[in-house]
Formats: sequence, structure tokens, C-alpha cells
Amino acid sequence: MSNPQITSTEPRPAGRVLLAEDDPAMRALLARRLRRAGFDVIEARNGVEALERLAFGWVGTPRIRFDVVVSDVRMPGYDGLNILASLRQTAAHLPIILITAFGTTATHATAARLGAYAILDKPFDLDHLIALVEEAARVGTPSSPPVDSTRAG
Repeated sequence: MSNPQITSTEPRPAGRVLLAEDDPAMRALLARRLRRAGFDVIEARNGVEALERLAFGWVGTPRIRFDVVVSDVRMPGYDGLNILASLRQTAAHLPIILITAFGTTATHATAARLGAYAILDKPFDLDHLIALVEEAARVGTPSSPPVDSTRAG
């Protein structure tokens, strides 16, 4: 008797996203929309937890590979710009999209200098965020500064 080929009816994820946001309601909203768009989403409540997820996964699990990081800029302790700077030292290929309710010219300039894929000021269009995440998961970190005004730069 031959073994039938087993095919999964579950869709393959569009990619794995690390979502770092300290506001529980915002984190839940973003995670729900990203999952609806087909992404596997791993949540972090703050910057320290985000870096732990990036470096170690969870205790007793193998390290997780992420395709994109979406992070709030302002979080207690370790913020989104700190995450961005750290990742440029250890995972320069990983695209990072920053979101902020306190976007200043200086914040945007720092994000661009550190190599953010994009930075969005809150409130932002969720469909636009999803489109950026999809693009970033496909192409990775651009080698030249982005030209779209909604991106860092």
C-alpha cells in the first residue's frame, strides 16, 4: 500500500513578525491585523523582551527567525531606537519598521541614520502598515535610503 502524499490545507505564513509594543490594546490590534494578513506574529511587551525574543526565543526553545520587526519607538527601558541600533550590530539584514506617537524630525532622522525600513507616526493607516510589512518581508532591508516619505529618510 502506498503512502498518500499529505498536503496541508493551512496557508503558509507570509512571514514571521516580531511586534514590540508596550500598550496592550495597540499590541493586540496590530497583532490581530498582522495575523489576519497571514503573518506569524510573536509579541513582546517592551524592548528588553523584544531583544530576548530576537536573541534567544523562549527558554527551552530554539532561536526564532524573524522576517520583520515592528516596534514602537517609546517604551519603558529599552526603546525602539535602541532595538534598531542593537540589531544593526547583530542582524543588519533584518528590516525594522518603527511606529511612534511622538514623531519628531530628530526621531525620524535618527531612525533613518540607523537604517529603519520605515517609521510611521501614529495614528497611521493599518493597511499601509500591512503593505510595508509585506514589502519588507519580501525584500529585506534596502541597501539605499528609502525614497517614500512615509519611510525613514
